Amino acid sequence: MKYLKFIALAIVLTIFLPADAAKKPETTKAYLFGFVANFTDSVVYFTDIQEVDKVTILKKSKFLKDRASYSDQLRYYFTNKLNVPHRTCIVSFGLTRKEAEKKYVKMRKIYTEKSGGRYDVRYITENDFKFQAILPDEIVETVESK
Repeated sequence: MKYLKFIALAIVLTIFLPADAAKKPETTKAYLFGFVANFTDSVVYFTDIQEVDKVTILKKSKFLKDRASYSDQLRYYFTNKLNVPHRTCIVSFGLTRKEAEKKYVKMRKIYTEKSGGRYDVRYITENDFKFQAILPDEIVETVESK
């Protein structure tokens, strides 16, 4: 009887777990901003906080998936559009505008008030640079196959 319960549980898990794993990644709206610096230079840049409709957030860690791709978008803008290479680009986000603004203000305060005027802080408006949503791999494959 013990083994029968174990076999029944194994069959149920076999049926339902693969269905859960096959779900497409969920996308949500988030608010992103970028910070750009070259640590041998005193000029730092902040982008506006931008609403991006479809980003993927990892459920367990609450981490922005493809964060490096968003940083690469910013790096490409500086290297190719502004002709300012060799910059470190960081992207931060919040699931609400208030959360993103809190992080933005905290980081900006480090480079304006707490630095004693050592940095030349410049701002990049949304008209100059805009983050593009990164689609999850499963969605990209579906779009390309059509």
